[in-house]
Amino acid sequence: MKTAMVAALFGLLVVGSSCTVLVSKETRYLKAAKDHATQEQVHARLGEPKYTSVTTDGEPIWVYQVLFVDTGVNNQWGTPGAWCDEYVLTFDKQGILRDWTHKSEGHGGETMPTYCVRDGFKPPA
Repeated sequence: MKTAMVAALFGLLVVGSSCTVLVSKETRYLKAAKDHATQEQVHARLGEPKYTSVTTDGEPIWVYQVLFVDTGVNNQWGTPGAWCDEYVLTFDKQGILRDWTHKSEGHGGETMPTYCVRDGFKPPA
């Protein structure tokens, strides 16, 4: 009985920690930064955004797109391709990160996709 309990707890620990490992560094940072990080701090951590815009209320929007191209997989279990993650960040008028969204999309065998995610951020024309 005691061995089963230890095994179950160990299994929960492994599953819980593996989920943390699979979360991107951008997601981990943004979860921690929400409601207190400034635009300067976000820029220092994530770099230059792909797009910038403003809401109808004048609040800044920054968009980051992170493309990962996997060229090494080419076997019966997978093919080369790309994954793209899009992060849309909204700051208040004082420059504090207030909200963010994340979308991710795999692009199968494409290594040079023409878009990041379907229905992603559309910069104003």
